[in-house]
Amino acid sequence: MNTAAFIRTLDGSGRGLSTAESALAYAAHGIPVFPCAAGGKRPAVAGGFHAASTNHVLVRRWWTAIPSANIGIPTGAASGLVVVDVDVHGFVDGYETLDRARAEGLVDGWTAAVRTPSDGLHLYYPAASGSEERSWQCARAGIDFRGDGGYIIVPPSSRVIDGRPRRYEVLRLASESVHGFNAERLRDFLDPPRRADQARGGD
Repeated sequence: MNTAAFIRTLDGSGRGLSTAESALAYAAHGIPVFPCAAGGKRPAVAGGFHAASTNHVLVRRWWTAIPSANIGIPTGAASGLVVVDVDVHGFVDGYETLDRARAEGLVDGWTAAVRTPSDGLHLYYPAASGSEERSWQCARAGIDFRGDGGYIIVPPSSRVIDGRPRRYEVLRLASESVHGFNAERLRDFLDPPRRADQARGGD
């Protein structure tokens, strides 16, 4: 995946393009897409993210059938992108955890920062070449990782929050294209592995 092309497409998505036009733009730059429910995150085609495609004819057919469909892209090797997903829900504030991870240098190297409709944050990184990075969740920390086996909703999609549509909004784009992000280190920081003696219960 061409990181610069993805950044250009994200940049263009905030300039009045419809989801259909943006979906075609992502596909034209080699980023596979698939339609999700309008105002939601559920896949709207059989096969879900496994059906994602860069085929111009197929993508146009999908969005002609569902013009207001949100845009999903598979994460990991399929798109060349992985995402740190920061959530705020209930008593969990993922931004507090993100600040601690940032202080440890664990979330550097992102190429795009996108605010979600629920006031969360998506940080995009180039996927590591030649190695699998599986998706994982750490709900108590308010941070999930979207890699192989997952997908993400991208701008200019929107979701209905408290009865009104709110868009995924690009906050900042970076020129960084070197993959310096280590998902395993972040996961171990958020959910440290227990020592063997603790796992056995001690003496």
